[in-house]
Amino acid sequence: MELIKGESTPEVWLAACEYLAKTTDHEDFDVILHITNPSPLSKSDALVLAGVDKFLVNCGGASVDTVAETIFPLQDYLRGGKNGVFETYPERMAKIHAARKDRQWGNYAMRILRQKDRDGTIYNPLKDLLKKIQDHGDYKATFELGSGQALDDPQIDICGSDTTGDDIAIYNGAADRRPMYGHLPCLMHLSVKLDHGRVRLNATYRSHYYVQRLLGNLLGLARLQYFLAHEAGLDIGPLTINSTYAKLDTATGKWSMRDIKELLAASRQFYTSKEAA
Repeated sequence: MELIKGESTPEVWLAACEYLAKTTDHEDFDVILHITNPSPLSKSDALVLAGVDKFLVNCGGASVDTVAETIFPLQDYLRGGKNGVFETYPERMAKIHAARKDRQWGNYAMRILRQKDRDGTIYNPLKDLLKKIQDHGDYKATFELGSGQALDDPQIDICGSDTTGDDIAIYNGAADRRPMYGHLPCLMHLSVKLDHGRVRLNATYRSHYYVQRLLGNLLGLARLQYFLAHEAGLDIGPLTINSTYAKLDTATGKWSMRDIKELLAASRQFYTSKEAA
């Protein structure tokens, strides 16, 4: 178990990876990441982000932005505002899924944008959550998303939550309890809290690959947090992630541990060099 705190998403990504690089088998349980200022990027942050992105793409992995978009569709938000997120993105993803064998792709965002209510109607959990924040922003932790019935397509269903707070449950027992690997969502739960005019976001991960996914996950969550704060007229608070299992991964041989350590060393130089300061 380890608590890693920092100012920005790339800074915390780097510190977390450096920590795992020193552990036995390059893994640990319950690694807590706390980012105090998740949205802005400094010059050093941008250089680290670009370096990681280049590394992943050159080695055959998904780009950082591709991973981030599966959590929150920033491009649709920039082009179409709230409607781009609430309507355009789900419509576009439905067309993409119809042409793909892997219908899990982009699934996190779909799980927070579409759910079936008790009477069978489809509703938008994120839209309802935003409205509650806008209408009842004086409360800190009294916004709940109730249980919803499974959609006809279990791949885009999410289960509800009866816990106190602004909660979005990603894990759906009806669809997710049987598979042991591969098709299970790694992001399990999102919780939003209001703290004196700031939106705080907390995410829990079942399993977390720190090279392939973590930086993109952090950016995607920060974008979701920015969306909620911006639309509600609030400030952005800290972002906290609990990786219940964290792994410094080699993506089944796409890169080696030596490659990872070289990437981390190169990234660290951006924070220590006078030119980047």
